[in-house]
Amino acid sequence: SLRPLIPRLGIVSYFASSLLISPTRQTVITMIASDEITYNNKIGYLSRLVLVAAAVVSFSLYYPLREFHGLVEQSGNVTVANDNAAFYTQISATVDDDEFQREWSKAKNKLCPSGLPSHKKFGPILFDLARDEMGLRKLHYSSITKFFTFMPDRGSVYIMNSTDSSASGSFLHMPIWKCANNDVRKNLRISFDVMDVSLDCRRGKFECWVDAIGGMMNVTRACIVAVVRDPITHFLSGYNEYEIRLNTDDTVNLTLKKRSAPNPLNFERFVFGDEKRFEQFIVDILTSPGDVLEDNLSHMYSMTGILTGLYKAYKRNLDAYLPSIDDLENTYPSFLKLTCPHVLPESAFEPWDKEERQHHVSEADALGFRSAANSVWARGGRASRALCVIHAMDYACYDKVPVDDFCKGVYMSEAFTQAIS
Repeated sequence: SLRPLIPRLGIVSYFASSLLISPTRQTVITMIASDEITYNNKIGYLSRLVLVAAAVVSFSLYYPLREFHGLVEQSGNVTVANDNAAFYTQISATVDDDEFQREWSKAKNKLCPSGLPSHKKFGPILFDLARDEMGLRKLHYSSITKFFTFMPDRGSVYIMNSTDSSASGSFLHMPIWKCANNDVRKNLRISFDVMDVSLDCRRGKFECWVDAIGGMMNVTRACIVAVVRDPITHFLSGYNEYEIRLNTDDTVNLTLKKRSAPNPLNFERFVFGDEKRFEQFIVDILTSPGDVLEDNLSHMYSMTGILTGLYKAYKRNLDAYLPSIDDLENTYPSFLKLTCPHVLPESAFEPWDKEERQHHVSEADALGFRSAANSVWARGGRASRALCVIHAMDYACYDKVPVDDFCKGVYMSEAFTQAIS
């Protein structure tokens, strides 16, 4: 690409023309590329005019191109500039749905064969593609492993015979943060005699320790379910809660924290509610070593981590999942009746009291984090494309969740299809 040469030509032309206006001595100018060019003070006025024109043309070409590529270097840190959103939106709008379904079927079989995420093979590929979308260099480290394998450590369990932890008539709700997990747990406790369970997949183990009875649960024959949602809105919601937890001491009154140590990530250089803060946050996720990422980031990690944990320990997959958190007070009990009819008591299938639905304080968006993230996503530029890429495995594994229309255009791109194939 000739793009990197354009600003060099402009800078050289600009300084050359300014020096030649009053040429009193021989001048040496050093280019960005460290090439030396000597101009003699005998160059005529016509030559000076040509150099000035070259500088003007060079900079007029460079800045629109810089906006399209969307990155600016500042003090060694990459920050994100404006996107050419209309261009990408147009691409997404022209995707033929039948053609997409044919191509996406091939990609799904590779990303999530037999319903199991292929994160070891495709996790690094997806992160590299996302970095390409953001104009970032490839790296040998990142948060890839954490992003695709995280599994929450608390679930809800029902055992038909509570005195026997190995009873075959058992039910397990697998938790996923930001998928109405607190809602589900609370209403399950109200509906029937559900208990908490500790999930442990450390060191390659996956154990279900039932707190209430002090014993291990037989997961092999249990009816195992989960609730998921659109992967993009899951990430946006998780980002919002992460910011609230990071910056406030009191999640009720949103009292701001006084932190002595600076965040090792760069996004906090921008103020609350700034769209550039969220864009830089995406850059940080794509480029930071896993050991600098805080635990609360798990609220936005891939929803496929539970699939990896289940299969690693028991060669099991979910019996079913609910693909949306909308109208959960009605859809979840009906979902249970279809999925685990011979395990759960009839009380499990009654609609919940809508007043019992729980809402996290971050939903009010008092500090503007979610609205800024929503605006960046709605703009449909390079940050949006990067989000689509790193969530391709979620869409592939949870294929009852409709693929976002904008992401369809990303998944049909030549770069994506070639990388996955």
